Amino acid sequence: MGFFKIMQWVVWKDLLTEWRSRETMSSMFFFALIVILVFSFSFSMDQQAAQELIAGIIWVAFAFTGMIGLGKSFAVELQDDCLNYLQGCPGSKGALYLGKVTANFAFMFAVEVILFPMFIVLFNLNVIEEFHILLLIFLMATMGLSAVGTLFSALTVQIRAREVMLPILLLPLVVPVMIAAVEATKGALSGDSFALYRQWLELLAIFDAVFMVVSFWMFEFIMDE
Repeated sequence: MGFFKIMQWVVWKDLLTEWRSRETMSSMFFFALIVILVFSFSFSMDQQAAQELIAGIIWVAFAFTGMIGLGKSFAVELQDDCLNYLQGCPGSKGALYLGKVTANFAFMFAVEVILFPMFIVLFNLNVIEEFHILLLIFLMATMGLSAVGTLFSALTVQIRAREVMLPILLLPLVVPVMIAAVEATKGALSGDSFALYRQWLELLAIFDAVFMVVSFWMFEFIMDE
């Protein structure tokens, strides 16, 4: 089976499994909804503070929501020894990795697209002029999170306390992505000139590339363990 055929098969399998169970998307959505409502009520009396912190609030909600989906990415493969079949796949393990990254990215980005209008309504955001920039930021930051998150999801899947270990291992590594995403989002929401926060997008692109290449290379060693 060819490289892209394996990748396509993994993406299709994950999307079809989620369509049938709706377990990952629903858990991600309701968790993020609770986070948004908590922050909304917390800052309901202080709109100025909310406007100053909204970029951080958005990415706290998105990052922790994404971890729920990432944690389930390989956990579902434990059923019926599916993980053993993936490990024994004669094709490229890199194709398995890219397939999982693509599926995780799709789940995370779909939830972000659904939830962001709630931020607009609850925090009275004006995003019409900068919507395309915000969409680019979401795409790049979500790709970075899914790239490294997929690797650590595979690394921790057979650990008994994987729900605890995944955030502990993942959060320190994605700090640069989170900082860049927050700063770029803050600049876009504030209506700043693109030149003032372009360096944060460049930083996101660099980290996306580094995380993707390193994770792609390490994934084969993890799957062979």
